[in-house]
Amino acid sequence: MTDEEYLSKISKVEIYCEILLGILRYTNVKIYPTEEEQIKQLTKKLKFQNLYDYDLFRACIDQMEDAQYAINEFVENGLYISKNRRGEMYLRLYGVLNACYLQVGAITDLIRLFNFQNQKKIRQKLKKLNAIELRNKIASHTTNYIDKNNNINYYKVAQSSLDKKASGILIVRKNEEVDYINLTEYVSEFTNTIEFYLEQIVNKELYSRTFKKEAFEWMEFRHNFIKKN
Repeated sequence: MTDEEYLSKISKVEIYCEILLGILRYTNVKIYPTEEEQIKQLTKKLKFQNLYDYDLFRACIDQMEDAQYAINEFVENGLYISKNRRGEMYLRLYGVLNACYLQVGAITDLIRLFNFQNQKKIRQKLKKLNAIELRNKIASHTTNYIDKNNNINYYKVAQSSLDKKASGILIVRKNEEVDYINLTEYVSEFTNTIEFYLEQIVNKELYSRTFKKEAFEWMEFRHNFIKKN
């Protein structure tokens, strides 16, 4: 299997994670006699503030990638594989929403690590994404959701509205007011936003530091593949 064939089988988010891991792995540092000195040098080269931020960087990559596997599963198979299994539908519903939440956490840490401007504005935008608001309403703060006016609300999912595509989920809130939710569209919107910020991170970090030729070409090939597709 060629590199291009391999990349065509995975998501853009996963490819971005490979590039980020490459940035961590291939950042050039001298060999020092102690681990502490080695970590200090790596922290300096990555321009991080705290001594073990490199470890947080790796944790963000892993969290982003692991959560993407759950999102990919939802995109490919919807809320169930085996029909009429209510437990599977709820596992997938709650799972994909919390996978989105985990990715927001990873992106938030990444923009801090790489010292992005307007971090507060970015965090607010991420929190307002439909998938995250829905997660807070039905998969986290379901019976004590506090809205922007500091009013407490509660939400229920109409079980009869759950189907494979999750395109018309009925959400019932206090006073029997209802909303119809297209979860597939929410997840698509969410992923587009995550890809947007991953692109900014990779574009900023990949081309602003020096790597060995072979390592750079490996990462650049992946970045160019994303831009072509």
